[in-house]
This record gives sequence, C-alpha cells and structure tokens, in this order.
Amino acid sequence: MASPAVADPFAGSPLLRRFAGANREELEAHQLAKVKALCARLYAKSEYYRSRMDAAGLAGGQIDSLDRFTKAFPTSAKADFLADQQVAPPFGTRLGVDRDDVVHISMTSGTSGQGQEIYGRTQRDVHMLGYLHALPWYMAGLRKGDTAINCVPAGGMTTGGWGPGEAIRIMGATGFHVGGATSTESKIDLMLKLGCVNFIYASTNYVHTLTEAMLARGITPRDAFPDMHGLFIAAEGYPLEWAAKIEEYWGCRLQEGYGSTQLNGFGGSTGSVGVFRENGERGLMRLFEWEHLIEIVDPETGAPVKPGELGEMVVTNLSVEGSPAVRFRTGDAARFVSWQECGGGAWNAIECGTIGRFDDMMKIRGNNIWPSMFDAAVFAHPEVGEYKGRVYTRDGKTEVEVKIAVAEHQTALCAEERERLVQSVRAAIKERSNMWVDVCEVPRAEFQGFAYKARRWSDERQDGYKL
Repeated sequence: MASPAVADPFAGSPLLRRFAGANREELEAHQLAKVKALCARLYAKSEYYRSRMDAAGLAGGQIDSLDRFTKAFPTSAKADFLADQQVAPPFGTRLGVDRDDVVHISMTSGTSGQGQEIYGRTQRDVHMLGYLHALPWYMAGLRKGDTAINCVPAGGMTTGGWGPGEAIRIMGATGFHVGGATSTESKIDLMLKLGCVNFIYASTNYVHTLTEAMLARGITPRDAFPDMHGLFIAAEGYPLEWAAKIEEYWGCRLQEGYGSTQLNGFGGSTGSVGVFRENGERGLMRLFEWEHLIEIVDPETGAPVKPGELGEMVVTNLSVEGSPAVRFRTGDAARFVSWQECGGGAWNAIECGTIGRFDDMMKIRGNNIWPSMFDAAVFAHPEVGEYKGRVYTRDGKTEVEVKIAVAEHQTALCAEERERLVQSVRAAIKERSNMWVDVCEVPRAEFQGFAYKARRWSDERQDGYKL
C-alpha cells in the first residue's frame, strides 16, 4: 500500500506558497512581465533571436500580451539550434549574455542522432539548474537529512548529469550518486548497507530494472526500506498496471517529473500526490509556470490543442540567462490538462505516464503506432521482466515481432503458464494497437536492463519508422 501524500508539500517554502496561492490572472501577469523582459534583453544581446523578432514584426522585442507572443514569435527546433552553432561555434548566436559570463556548458545527449545542442550557462543559471531539480523533489517530500539515491548517471555534459547533485546538496539531503558505472547488483548492495533509504531518483525503466533485480534476490523493497518517502521517475511513459505494481512492491508513492536540457531542469511534477488520481486514473504533472511558459500545440498547425488532446510541447525559459530556449519545439508529445480541470490551483498540467517522442511513432500497416502502446500491453503482465520488438519486411509485407522474457523472480512458471502468458500478451497488443503481431518467449539473459532511457524497438525497414 502506497504511503500517504505529504500533508502540505508547500510547507516551509514561501516561493511555492506564493505561486500555489496565485490565481490564473496573477500567474499570467507574472509570465507576461518575464516574457517582456526576456524579449527586450534578447533583442539587445542575441543576434539569433533579434533576427527572428525582426522577421516577425516584433521590432525592439516589444511584446504587449502573451497571446501576441505565442502567435507572433517564431518557434525554433533542434535543427535551427544546430545550424546556428555550426555558423558560430560553440554556442551559436543565441547567447543572451556576454561570452565572459558563461561559466558552465550543458549539452543534449545526442540520442536523437541529429547532433548535440550546446547551451552556455551563467552562474545564476547553474543555481537555477539545482533549484529546478530540487523544486519537484521538495514537493514530493524530500527533506534535509534524508538519504537520496540518484540512479541517473552523474556528471558529464548533460543537464541531467549535474542537476541532481546540485539539488540534493542545496536541499541538505544526503546524496549517493550511483548511476553510470555502478552495476545494479552493486547498487542494491550499497542500499542494503546504508539501511535507511528515503528517496530514489531514476528513469522509469531503471526503476523497473532495479525492482526486478531485487525481487530476483528475494528482496521485497518495502520490507528492506520501510522509510522510503517515494520513487521519483522521469524520461519515459509507462502503463498504470506497472505503476500500481511498483507502488505495491516499494510501499510508497511513485512520483513523476518532466524535464529537459532546454528547460534547464524540471518543468513540472506530480508533487506529493503521485501518478494516480483518487479515482485511479492517470495523475497530473503540474507545470512550473512561473519559471517556464509551456505550450501544448498541434505539431502540424502550431495551434494550441484542446484540453485532453495530445500535442507537442513548446517551451520558453522565463529565467535562463545564458542560452535561453524561446518557443522551442521539443518534439515531445504530451496530453494537455487545463488548470480548470486540475481540481484546484492555477497551474496547467500534462498527463502522467504518456510522455512520448513524435519521432518514435511508427507507421505500421497504415496505423500510427506508439511504442508506449506495446509497453502498456506487455508490462500489464507482471510476469514479464523485459521485452524487445522489431519491425521488418518479409516477402514484401511488413511484419512485427515481439520477444518477451519472463522476470527472474517468475522462473517457476511451467510451460503451460508460459504459453498462456505469450497468448495473453499477444491479445493485449491487439487490443491496444489493433494489430496481430508475432510474440515469442526468449531467455531473460538475452536482454540487458536499461541504465537510463530504453530503446526497445528497432525498425529494419529501409526508411525506418516512417514507412
């Protein structure tokens, strides 16, 4: 049974209490003031953004309303930033400060295959980097003196490599940064040695890997770590059935945040409530709108989507100095929930567990298929430890193969039970994707766990996902 939510996630934070108590009009007035200051500064300092404002008829960076800003200010995408960097390395012409004020460099991971965006950070930006990681964890109940395990690879050039360490340090919690080179078995040994663990931050898929490894060793997490406040996940979607099992195994709430390098940290989180609503439906990640202006738009038209619809996240930093992202198209798909439908407060939200990448969508047999559809179908079965899928062509036809591996703590399943599992997974995939696919079982050793983000699918057709 998951632990109850923190009684008052804003207790002890005047800043959070201020914005939690603001109405929508006050919040948007704050955003407009920040947008005006941002555009005026960038018009004076940034060749990249000045040329875009001039082209849009925003001479002098003059903005008189949020509506004018979101309709007139041109969006940028990854390709635009990469081209700008190539012309004027390393930061491009986007810097909003003098070069001498840059004290830190953040880069994107490059997993898209398109290249790595480079962001110059000022001293204040680095402080904000820590704050924008600490903010959702404080709301989730992490406090001074708690022991926090960071399973995300630390250091390096990415925002996610630096942010957790800064956040845990400024909060006064005790941080153990065990991501990267430390094996899962070694992480478990360390946690058992520490004894009192209160908080874990990890990718969605690494929580799955860590839980499976513990169960395989006969360790029930909720018994081994009874003082756990919560598990905080980010980066990937998941089925609700999986989330419910994780909460049962750990005996605490599963909490989620959405963040990126472009946001210089997190842009929203569930706070203490967790990934479920009271009615059992998916929870909400409330957006930190005093620090970011986040739009959810139709990726084809650029128009705002309606509440409940899926759209692309377009983000604007309201406080970043060095290399701000202004109306940046993230390529991330999110389901928008208006503040009026959030059950209190003035912050807009996005739905938990359904964040995806538009470029991950596969066109299969005339259907638009998201990997999350398969994730939901497969991991609704707790007997499954991991799976992989591939799309390929045989005799001129598109075929889909899904290989599943039984979890190590489920190895006692007999042959008949395993066959029923295969058929049940196949039927669940059909229900969610409207496609019959080939499903087979393989040994668990064939798949490795994912230390961070998962790439479970390969498309072996000549032109990849878009065929």
